[in-house]
Amino acid sequence: MSKLLLDESPIVVLPTLAEKIGLNESMILQQLHYWLEKSSNVQDGFTWVYNSYEDWQEQFPFWSISTIRRTITKLETKGLFITGKFNKLKIDNTKWYRINYDLLEDMSRPPVQNEQTECSEWTDELLNMNRPLPENTTEITTDKKEEEEPASAHENPFRFFEQNGFGTIGGYIQEKISSWCSDLNDELVVKAMKIAVERGAKSWSYVEKILINWAEKKITSVKEADALILAHQEQSSKSRTGARKPFARVRQEQLPEWFDEPLVPSPMIAHGAVDDKATAEKRKALEERMKKYRTQEE
Repeated sequence: MSKLLLDESPIVVLPTLAEKIGLNESMILQQLHYWLEKSSNVQDGFTWVYNSYEDWQEQFPFWSISTIRRTITKLETKGLFITGKFNKLKIDNTKWYRINYDLLEDMSRPPVQNEQTECSEWTDELLNMNRPLPENTTEITTDKKEEEEPASAHENPFRFFEQNGFGTIGGYIQEKISSWCSDLNDELVVKAMKIAVERGAKSWSYVEKILINWAEKKITSVKEADALILAHQEQSSKSRTGARKPFARVRQEQLPEWFDEPLVPSPMIAHGAVDDKATAEKRKALEERMKKYRTQEE
């Protein structure tokens, strides 16, 4: 069996935690939790771990530093990562990190609480997890409990990619997907993949074009993406309704704006201010242009 499957400790992702805070965020958070359990650095009554972005990348070598920076920034923004600077040298800007376990506990509770509240399964698993990434192990056991509740609507972008015919995820595509999940979110990445499937264009390059378009338009949720798509469909429908006549086939290239516009005679032509020869020449020129584009279309 390949050493790639045996000689390194795998990254274990808690699905419910990933659903709550994001895939990349959950991976870094549970790794920090592991090192906090081993740390002896106590400041202000809390245990801390200090890491530079380069140190983080040693633990997640398949991510770029920019991806790690974005992911940690999101964890700080959510309030799950608390940072500090307790370095002896003032010129040392290495950040110290700890987890806001109180907020993590609040996130694990359902909206409506019973008198006796139990911690969620993923919080218990996180607190009991002691699997480092740098250390090797040959055997990992996990307890899988049957889920009594319906499956969550959240879809894993990596699983969706492979299960819907895009192909097998390699290291490069995996990093690309992870980066877009950090830049936007998992739901938008899956939404872009669904659009690609529906249009019969199951390639990552097509998905990425959609994501780039949404990023440029500052789309941050599936709801906003759906609204953008609906607005485009309505605009296209109005354009087709206002057209003079349907064409035999759909054009593949972008035609000039004036191509489908009706020819409206100027007031001078309407009142006979221009002679028939000039009018005929303009009509001939227009016909030549129309003929040119139809030839290109064929």
